[in-house]
Amino acid sequence: MAAVIAVLHAEDVVLEFASVLRRHADRDVGVLVGHSGARVTLPGGLSLRERFELLAPLVRAGGNTEALPTPEQVAAWLDGPPEEVWTHSPADHRIRRARFGWIVSRAVPALAVTYSVGDNLFLQTVPDEAVAITAPEAEAKIDFINRHAGELLRSRVPDRLVTTDRVPVVERFFAADATRANRLYALISSLGEDAAVADDPWEFGRSPYEADRLDATAAWVTRWVSPADGPIVEVGACEGELTRRLAGKGYAVQATEPNDSFRDRLIAHAPSGAEVSSESLEDLAEDGKRPAAAYLLIEMLYYDQDLALLDALPTDLVLLALETGQLNDVVWPWLREQSTWRVAERVELAPPTLEFVCDGLAYLRKRGSRGLVLTRNPVPTGNGDV
Repeated sequence: MAAVIAVLHAEDVVLEFASVLRRHADRDVGVLVGHSGARVTLPGGLSLRERFELLAPLVRAGGNTEALPTPEQVAAWLDGPPEEVWTHSPADHRIRRARFGWIVSRAVPALAVTYSVGDNLFLQTVPDEAVAITAPEAEAKIDFINRHAGELLRSRVPDRLVTTDRVPVVERFFAADATRANRLYALISSLGEDAAVADDPWEFGRSPYEADRLDATAAWVTRWVSPADGPIVEVGACEGELTRRLAGKGYAVQATEPNDSFRDRLIAHAPSGAEVSSESLEDLAEDGKRPAAAYLLIEMLYYDQDLALLDALPTDLVLLALETGQLNDVVWPWLREQSTWRVAERVELAPPTLEFVCDGLAYLRKRGSRGLVLTRNPVPTGNGDV
C-alpha cells in the first residue's frame, strides 16, 4: 500500500485527512483504526463521498477506553512499512490520539511520518502544509458526521465530542522523525508518567527561558539560606538542572525524584555534594527523616498534592515556586485557611513569554514563575508565651 492513514477512530479520517484522500484520488489508500485494529482499503477512482461511506461501519460512539495497541502490533497491522504514513500529532491535546500518533511513530521508526496538527490548546505547531478544503469536500464531511457519527455531536466524552473547530476547513500537517515525535509526546504528557519518555522533556537544559528561570531561582535560594546553614531538600528534582546550579554554589543538596527514568538521569549527572533519593513529597512528610535548612518545592505542585503535607516537613523554611494561575487557584486559598505558615516574601522569578520548542517545530506560552517564601509560625506554649 502506497499510503496509509492510521487513526484512533474511523471518523478521524473524515475530520482531519480528507485532503490526503484528494491527494491520492486515483490510488488506493489504506486506513488503520487504532482502537479496534480494523483495516479497510479506500480504492482509488471513487468519489470522496464513496470512500467515506466505506468507513461508516467502523464508526462507534464509544471506544475511548480500550487499551491502545503496541508499536509491534501496529507494525504487524501495517504488514511492512508503506511509502507514506499519516497519523495524529503526538502533541494532540486529546491525549489518547497523541499517544496513538506516538505509537505509530515508534512502529515505523525509519519513516518521517506526516502528522495532522489536530487539536491542541497549548502548542501552536508550525505546519509544513496547510490544505484548504473545498465546499463539496466540506459538505461531504458534514454529511458523513450527521448521518454516521451524529452521537458524537453530543458526546459526554470531551475527546470524542465533535465540535465545529474539529471539522476544519483547512487541514494542516507536519512531518517529523521518531526522535522529534518522541519529544512532542513527552511535552504534551507533562503531567503524567509518559513525560519521561524523552530526555529533558521541558527543555530545562536548552531553553533560554528555563535557563533564566533556573538562574533566578538559584539566586533566590541564596538570599534565604546559605550553604553553612545545613542541607537543603529539593523535592521533585527531575533531571537535576537546579540541583547542579545549587551544588555549584556549595550547597549540600538532597535531591528527591520519584520517577525512575528522571531519577536515573539525575544520578547519571549528579554533581558532587548532591544526594539523590526516590522520595515523593508524601514520603518526606510521612517519614520526617530529612531535617533541612530549607525545602524547595520548585514548579512541582501541579499534581494535586495535599498542601497540608508541608506541615509535617522537618524544616521551618519552604521556598515554593509555581505559575501564577496555580498559585491563585490552589496555594493562596490554602494559605488563607491555615495558621502554620506565614508568607515572608513573594517574588517574580520569570515573566511569561512565548518560546519555540522542539527545535522550532512548535511554540507555546511559558506561563512564568512566582516564588513564595514560607516560614513556620512559632508554636504557642500554652501559657501565653511562644
